[in-house]
Amino acid sequence: MKKKGRYRLNTKKRFSYFRLILYIGGLNVLALGTVLFTCGKLGVSALVSVPQVLSLFLPVTLGQATTLTFVIFVLIELCLLHKIEWQTVSQLCVAFVFGWVVDFYGLRIGLEKIVLDTLWEQILITLLAIIFTSLGVFMMIKANFILNPPDGVVNVICMKLKSTFGKAKFGFDLAMIVISISLSLIFIDHITAIGVGTILAVLLVGPLVNLWEYFFVTRKTKYLSDTID
Repeated sequence: MKKKGRYRLNTKKRFSYFRLILYIGGLNVLALGTVLFTCGKLGVSALVSVPQVLSLFLPVTLGQATTLTFVIFVLIELCLLHKIEWQTVSQLCVAFVFGWVVDFYGLRIGLEKIVLDTLWEQILITLLAIIFTSLGVFMMIKANFILNPPDGVVNVICMKLKSTFGKAKFGFDLAMIVISISLSLIFIDHITAIGVGTILAVLLVGPLVNLWEYFFVTRKTKYLSDTID
């Protein structure tokens, strides 16, 4: 009996470690995708469009602007919920860690300094950014650990409006794009951060997340089922 108890405990620990590793890996992949969007210069995803614009007229880095934006999302969640919950407050940690990782890839490693000479290079980097973003989102969702602030605020909006996550997410992305354009026109006098890459991200990230789901979950489950049969 003791051995069984130990086995269950060890299995539970291994599962928890796996979730943590998956979450940290997903956070890094998502941050890398964020930086690659800025390298492509064809428009960033709606998720980081506001931070990108903020970093252009405020004395902050992209990572710091992302942290600031994510903190605002958490504050919005707390206001909508009218109560303090650990699941919501813990997103503040994600905000600061994610911002730091974005600057690590962009400034420490120097990805933001990469110069792309041709349009094909820009397209390639933008497509890589979309792939990394979708994979990072998938990994963080599957880890089922802590919601990142953008998804957290969308989740709260879903509860308040009694809407589906997909509809709320589309509305949220649209709002981010509108805010980015407004900030650009007010403080920079021209539209920036929004472009073809933004449209491609809106169209492709969701389907790619579903594709990762199929390859890593649905297909694996079907294979195991066929093997058992």
